[in-house]
Amino acid sequence: MFSNCNNIIFVDIAKNGLQIIKTKIPQSIIHVSPAEKLSSIISDGYDLYVSLRTFNSSFFSTKDALKEAYRVIKNNGILIISVANGFLCSESKKILPGLIIPGTEFVDIYRGFSLVKILYKELIGVGFNDIRIYSSNSELYLTAKV
Repeated sequence: MFSNCNNIIFVDIAKNGLQIIKTKIPQSIIHVSPAEKLSSIISDGYDLYVSLRTFNSSFFSTKDALKEAYRVIKNNGILIISVANGFLCSESKKILPGLIIPGTEFVDIYRGFSLVKILYKELIGVGFNDIRIYSSNSELYLTAKV
């Protein structure tokens, strides 16, 4: 999806995953960093910020990550984030709606939507506008503009 981009940065906390990306997209720049501390990324430098399933995590501050996203996106730039809202059940080979509550085996069919509501409010609080929500069978997407 990103192989034709001239100026692309991949950020993750997993160095090994970033090294794999670098071999597949050699022109990319990689940074090992958490989403809420993008200090190595310049401010107002990027047209697009994409984060797929990162905001599902309960191991970081989504509000701080959104503040950093806002900081690095240019004026009129776009943010796209996704939140999982389903998973593949290995026994039935079907996608089951919802997310497992951390620390349990309970699947909450509303957890993805609840998280999107929280993120929506946080996006507004950080300064994003034109926030939209899209859904698929197993994913929820939020888009917003700076």
